Amino acid sequence: MTKIMLDDTIVAISTPVGEGGIGIVRLSGRDSLKIADKVFVSKNGKRPSRFKTYTVHYGTIRDNKGIVDEVILTVMRAPRSYTKEDVVEINCHSGIVPLRKTLDLVLKNGARLAEPGEFTKRAFLNGRIDISQAESVLDIIRSKTDLSLKLAVNNLEGLLSKKINCIREGLMDILVRIEASIDFSEEEDVFTKKKDILNKLSKVNKALEKLILSRDQGKILRQGINTVICGSPNVGKSSLMNALLKESRAIVTHIPGTTRDTIEEVINIKGIPVVLTDTAGINKTDHPVEREGVKRSHDSVQAADLILVVLDNGRLLNKNDRDIIKNIKDRDNVIIVVNKDDLKAHIDIKDIKKILPGRPIIKISALNQSNIDKLEDVIYDMVFKGKIPSPDFVGISNSRQLDILRRSHEEVRQAIDAVKSKASMDCVAIYVRSSIEAIGEITGDTITEEALDKIFAEFCVGK
Repeated sequence: MTKIMLDDTIVAISTPVGEGGIGIVRLSGRDSLKIADKVFVSKNGKRPSRFKTYTVHYGTIRDNKGIVDEVILTVMRAPRSYTKEDVVEINCHSGIVPLRKTLDLVLKNGARLAEPGEFTKRAFLNGRIDISQAESVLDIIRSKTDLSLKLAVNNLEGLLSKKINCIREGLMDILVRIEASIDFSEEEDVFTKKKDILNKLSKVNKALEKLILSRDQGKILRQGINTVICGSPNVGKSSLMNALLKESRAIVTHIPGTTRDTIEEVINIKGIPVVLTDTAGINKTDHPVEREGVKRSHDSVQAADLILVVLDNGRLLNKNDRDIIKNIKDRDNVIIVVNKDDLKAHIDIKDIKKILPGRPIIKISALNQSNIDKLEDVIYDMVFKGKIPSPDFVGISNSRQLDILRRSHEEVRQAIDAVKSKASMDCVAIYVRSSIEAIGEITGDTITEEALDKIFAEFCVGK
């Protein structure tokens, strides 16, 4: 894509508005320094337009009534800035009044309020980053664990882009060979050329499949694994959630039906973001509020990536327990948690194994915090089969990238089938061109303005 230097200058508050130590007002564009000259007065009397790049200066923001705030101003000149434009950051005291007054003053002096994600969009339009790197900026902001942060940083550094570009270059090479075989079909062995093209298509096909398979790991690291705690009333679901959270988040009593709605929290288990949902006890009830809670529990179980079924060690399975187990017997992503291990055992483990064969069973006491670490180990092993991605793991991280890869992969598969069925090389070339066009959308080599707007609409204003 052609590098574009936009004519106007944008501004936004780049930190959450509220009481705090520092709030940042960020400008980007060709008039950033000119506008800073009008609003900032340095202690040494110099104007921002005279400041060297990568320098920080102490002074005040002033309007026609006097001092607005005491600030630190940072200058980053084009092209060595986040947007490859002149960038000025004004570090104010955080608070709604000084930030708003500083922002309004900058707007009055010629800047325009930035749209969501417009700073990062300009970084893309000006050639500093590609689209997959831009998306990783959002992933960094939303990362929940060290591993999810590392995946996002890897993508920001361009590791995913390198894989995508390697696949795209492979497809371009194939297209060149196809066009050569069409133009010089009488000069070389056609069979040899088709065999060579088929081998190269197969390699690209495998590379695409590998990236598509990385989606599951990338999704888990980015969004977390949706884990639902379910079971009959008063078996200790809320106690288990509190034990995993290591705090009293859910209300715990001996009265059945205390939890009447789903409660959601995120915990970190060995680098895996686990989104825990504590559900209302599943049972038959005539109470309208409890009935709605039970309905939501069933919905949560159906949508779960991982299900923790909590049973009571102090009694035999009752009809309600068996109904719950029956409803999930076809799900592989189930861990049986036998709670209240501090009580005398009455539950029949062999009976559970008959109903749900092959599922891990872990006995715990949520009250005494016993074996909670073992339960975490079982969750860890089930998610990635005990193998967390390496620190240099590279993978796709959102549905947009997955959809593009699937389309590109389908075109390659069609090209392979066309070669095998002895279709014309013109037909094969059509599929290869379509695959190149599709995969270019990941990095932005081929992308529409509508798609760009949709991507950056997810960003906050100021990033």
